[in-house]
Amino acid sequence: MTVLQATNHMKVEPDTVYLIPPGRFMTIHQGRLILSDNEAGTLNHPIDTFFVSLAEEAREHAVAVVLSGTGSDGTNGVKVVKEHGGMVIAQDPESAKFDGMPQSVIRTGLADFVLSPQEIAGEILSFSNTPLLHIPKWAHSADGDALFSEEDTLAHIYAILKNASGIDFTYYKRSTILRRIQRRILVTHSASLSDFARLLGEDQNEVGILIKEILIGVTSFFRDASFFEKLKYNAIYKIVERAKEGDPIRVWCAGCSTGEEAYSIAILFQEAMDELRVKRDVKIFATDVNSQAVEQAGKGVFTGNIVDDITPDRLAKYFHKHNDRYTVSKQIRQMIVFAVHNMFSDPPFGKLDMISCRNVMIYFQPVLRRGLFSIFHSALKNNGFLFLGQSETAEEYGNIFKTVCGTEKIYLHKGEGKVEDLTPPTFNIPNIQTVSRKSARTIGEEEENQVRESTYTKFLEAFLPASVVLDQNDMVVHFFGNYTDYLTLAPGKATLNFFSLVNQDLTLAASTALSRCRAEKESVVYTDIVVDCPTGRKVIDLMAQVIPGETGEGSSLTAVLFLENKRGNLEGIVEKYDVDATAARRIADLEREFQISQSDLRATIQRLETVNGELQAANEELITANEELQSSAEELQSVNEELYTVNTEHQLKLDELTMMTNDLSNFLSSTMIGILFVDSKLNIRKFTEYVGREFQLMEHDIGRPIQILAHSFPNEEIEADARAVLKNLSSIDREVTAMNGRCYTLRIAPYRTTENSIRGLVITIIDSLSAGQSVPR
Repeated sequence: MTVLQATNHMKVEPDTVYLIPPGRFMTIHQGRLILSDNEAGTLNHPIDTFFVSLAEEAREHAVAVVLSGTGSDGTNGVKVVKEHGGMVIAQDPESAKFDGMPQSVIRTGLADFVLSPQEIAGEILSFSNTPLLHIPKWAHSADGDALFSEEDTLAHIYAILKNASGIDFTYYKRSTILRRIQRRILVTHSASLSDFARLLGEDQNEVGILIKEILIGVTSFFRDASFFEKLKYNAIYKIVERAKEGDPIRVWCAGCSTGEEAYSIAILFQEAMDELRVKRDVKIFATDVNSQAVEQAGKGVFTGNIVDDITPDRLAKYFHKHNDRYTVSKQIRQMIVFAVHNMFSDPPFGKLDMISCRNVMIYFQPVLRRGLFSIFHSALKNNGFLFLGQSETAEEYGNIFKTVCGTEKIYLHKGEGKVEDLTPPTFNIPNIQTVSRKSARTIGEEEENQVRESTYTKFLEAFLPASVVLDQNDMVVHFFGNYTDYLTLAPGKATLNFFSLVNQDLTLAASTALSRCRAEKESVVYTDIVVDCPTGRKVIDLMAQVIPGETGEGSSLTAVLFLENKRGNLEGIVEKYDVDATAARRIADLEREFQISQSDLRATIQRLETVNGELQAANEELITANEELQSSAEELQSVNEELYTVNTEHQLKLDELTMMTNDLSNFLSSTMIGILFVDSKLNIRKFTEYVGREFQLMEHDIGRPIQILAHSFPNEEIEADARAVLKNLSSIDREVTAMNGRCYTLRIAPYRTTENSIRGLVITIIDSLSAGQSVPR
C-alpha cells in the first residue's frame, strides 16, 4: 500500500495510507483530508479529532482501529464512531509495545474486536468484502425508518430480545435496530439475517451483546458545553432560588447511561448553590434500562480522558485523581441515586423540578415519543424544566412545554396545559392484594360439588318447571326442565351468559327481577308476560329466587323459573308485568348502580393514586438506602485499598531501614573507631563495640545518663565538654591518653538531623596508632 504524508484538501484514494504531518490536526470531509493547526490551550488529541470526523463522514461504514501507543487519545473518538454505527477494533495489549491507548479503548466496552495486528487485517478485509443488509432509499417510511422485507425473521429477533431483557424493541427506530443487527452479523460472520437469528436462539451471550449494542449510550461530561451553561443560568439557578430551605429539589436524569450527564447536572447544582450561598437538598434520580451502564455509573470512576470535557477548575474541585483514574467527590456523588428503570413500563418519578432526557428520543418511533412526553407532563411540577438533546424538540406540544432556550432545547412545563393525543402508558404496579382462587374458597372443590348437588336435588323437589341456576356473574351453572322455548344458544363465540341465551321478550323482566331479588333478598315474580316462542306465543310468569345455602345463610346462586301454569300462593313480591313500569324501574336501578359504580371507581382511583404515590416514595427511599449502602461499601473498599497501599509502602520502607541498619552496623563494627551517640539530656542512645571498652559500656546501659558511667580517661571532663558543645554547638577535638597509656583522638560534635535541628551529640574515639600517628617511646 502506498504511504503518503497528508496535505490539505488531498483526495482520499483506496489502498493508501495517509500520515498526519507533525503538529497538525487532520479531519475528513466529502472524501478529502483537511489539515488545521492545534488551537492554543487545547489538548493535543489528533486521533480523537480525526475519528469524530470519520464517524460523521462514513457513519456505519467507518472502521476505527487503535494500535499501540501511550495515553488515551482515540478513546473519545471511538465513542462517536460507535454511536454512528461504525466498527471499533483495538489491538490486543499483549501484542502492543505500549498498551495505554488500546487498554483505554477496551475499558469503554465499545470494542467489537480485540485482536493482534495480523488478525485485525483479516477482519478489515472481511468487513470490506461482506455486503451490508440492503435497505434501499425507497424502502423507508415517512419518519425515516426502514421497511424491511424479512419481517418474520425480524419479529423473531424482537421476541428473543424481549424474552432476554424484558424490553420491547418493536417501536424503537427500525433503521437503528437494523444497523446494530447488521454490525453483529459482520462481527459474527453470519451469512444472512436468518443465520444470525438462529445464532441468537442458540447463544445467550450474543443476545446480551446485541442488547448492549442497541442500548449503547455514548455520553460525556458537559456534552454540548454551551447547552449546559444555558441550563445553569436559565433553569438551575431559578430552581435553586425558588426552592425553600426545607424543600427537596427533585431531578430525573432519564437514560443516564454511564452517569456523565447526571454528574454534570449535579456539579451545576452545586456551583449554583455555592454562588448563591444557599444550601438545598438536591436529589437526582439517574436511571437507565442498561444495568451494566448503571452499575458503572454508580462507581463514579472515570478514565483520564475526561480532562478533554471538564475544565481544570472543576476537575480539581469535584474529582480526586488516583493513578490514571478520576473519582467523583463524595459531595457530588451523594446527590445522585442510580437505578435500573424502564421509563415505559416502570412507574415514573413524580413532583419533579427538572427532567433531563438527552439523545434518548432519537432512537424511538413517534408512538413512543408521544408516550414519553405524556410521562414528562405527569411527572413534572408546574413551571418545572425539561432539558432535551440537540436533535430533539418539544415544540410539537407547545401547550404544555413553553420554549425557554430554543437552540439549547430547554423548555418550561405548563401543568394546566392539555394535549388530547398524549396518553400515558400503563405501568407495572404491584398488586396490593393477591388472592388465590383456591384460598378464597371456603370449602374444597369436592365439598363444593357435593353442596351444589344437594342444593339442586332439594330445588328439583320443589320446582319442576323450566328453570336455570345462575351464579353472581349471571353465568348459567345448571339447566332444568324443558327450557328450549326460553333459552337458545347465540351464534358466534360460545358463552353461558344468561342474557346472551334468554328470549328477547324476557330480557327486561328477567334483568329487573334478578336485580330486585338480589337487592331485597326476596323472591320476585312478574306475571302475564307474553313471549313469542319457537312453538308459538305463550303467556308465562317469571320468578327470580335466591337459592339459600346449606347453613341457611345467603348464597351467590340465583334461580330463574319460567312458569307456564298458574300457581296460587306465590311467595315474595308478585306484580303483573307492565313494560313501561318495569322499564322505568329498571332504568332507575341501572342509574343507581351506575352512580354507585362511578363513586366506587373514583374512590378506587384515589386509593390507587395514593398507593402508587406511597409505592413510588417507598421505592425511592429503598433506592436511596441501597445507593447509600453501596456508596459506603465502595468507600470502605477504597479505604481498604488505600490502607493496603500504605501498608505495602511501609513494608518497603521497613525493609530499606533494616538493610540500612545492617549496613551501618557492619560498617561501624569493621572500623577501629569508637562512636557513642547521646541525646540532648546526655542519655546513651547507641554505641559501637570499640568505644564500649574505654567507657565500660554494655547493652543494658542504653538509656542511662553518661555521667554515672566510668571511663578510661581520668584527666578528662567528658561530661562538662559535652554540655559545652550542646550549649555553643562548637565541636571539640583533642588528643587524650587512657589509663593504659594508649593515645586517642577524642571528638565531641553536635548530632544534626536532615532538618538541621540538634538532637544530641556524637562522641568519637580514634586510636592514634590505627590512624597512622607515631607513639612516643
